[in-house]
Amino acid sequence: METKSKNRRKILRAVCLLLLTLTLLLSSALPSAAYENKSGGEVVIASRFGELIFGKKEDKREDALMLCPSGDVFGARISGAGVRVSRVLTESEGGLCEGDRIERINGREVNSVDEAREILSGAKDEARVAILRGGKSMTLAIPLSDTDEFRLGVLMSDSAAGIGTVTYINPADASFGGLGHGICDQDSGKLLPMTDGVCTGVILGGASRGEGGKPGELRGILTHDTLGDIRKNTRVGVFGTLNGEGLKKKQMDEPIPVAARDEVKEGKAEIISTVKGGKRARYEVELFDIDYASDGSKSFKIKVTDEALIALTGGIVRGMSGSPIIQDGKLVGAVTHVLIANPTEGYGIFIENMLAAAQNQVIPKAA
Repeated sequence: METKSKNRRKILRAVCLLLLTLTLLLSSALPSAAYENKSGGEVVIASRFGELIFGKKEDKREDALMLCPSGDVFGARISGAGVRVSRVLTESEGGLCEGDRIERINGREVNSVDEAREILSGAKDEARVAILRGGKSMTLAIPLSDTDEFRLGVLMSDSAAGIGTVTYINPADASFGGLGHGICDQDSGKLLPMTDGVCTGVILGGASRGEGGKPGELRGILTHDTLGDIRKNTRVGVFGTLNGEGLKKKQMDEPIPVAARDEVKEGKAEIISTVKGGKRARYEVELFDIDYASDGSKSFKIKVTDEALIALTGGIVRGMSGSPIIQDGKLVGAVTHVLIANPTEGYGIFIENMLAAAQNQVIPKAA
């Protein structure tokens, strides 16, 4: 009787061992499961049994996006942004001032300098000019001069220009993104429309230091070198393509992986900026208050902890917008804004948000 009981136990153990072996073999042969993460990328879930026996399979996919972080300054000049007074030639009380945005002349809407000149060519002694100044609308009666080119006594411009920082350059097609926010009207804060734009070189003249209540800025002049085209002005950055000269002149690092938003974490990171002598440098920062549902230009907060940068600029200054943010060897985003009350702090944007705008993709809202 005892012998039969021992035989049954042996048979039971053998059956269990066989079943376990078959389970392990089948699980290792099954294809890995996968799902899409929030950035649209595929995340592979490997078989746990297969990993235990054969080791974790290395992910050999080569479709991960690799971009070159830049941090170099660039000039942005866009056309189709409305007509502004760029210089006053004939000063008079109650007349036009530099920076005024001309919206209508004699009741007709004005969108370009050519339109303004056409309307003025048919006017006689005076023109009624509707403008936007300091966020306020007003209409002025301006006596006209006999000079066809300068009948309002001012120089007009229908383009906007400024200095920003290149966030990334795609080595595959020479496309680039920068600023991390749009080029907006200084009075209304609205995104400026554009018909075309160019990326130019910049000669930096230094930086004014930021203080509480008074933001600093990079000082410089835009050169006449055309380094590429700007094709989009969006609320999360400007995007375009560099030409051969632009690729030669724009400083950049070797390509690194792009981080999904859920990979960004609070803590230490680095930014790459050009604030002194036209040369890029890395500066230490900390990221906090991360809003993983953000689809705009304020995805998380940044605190500058690098004493060298604080000594140079006081922290974040205008013109540094677009400075790439690196964390754990990946490109996670860009600097976008400075807190006026405290220039050592500001905001950053997820690189995902910039790439979505560059590629006309929609960032899904979090549930």
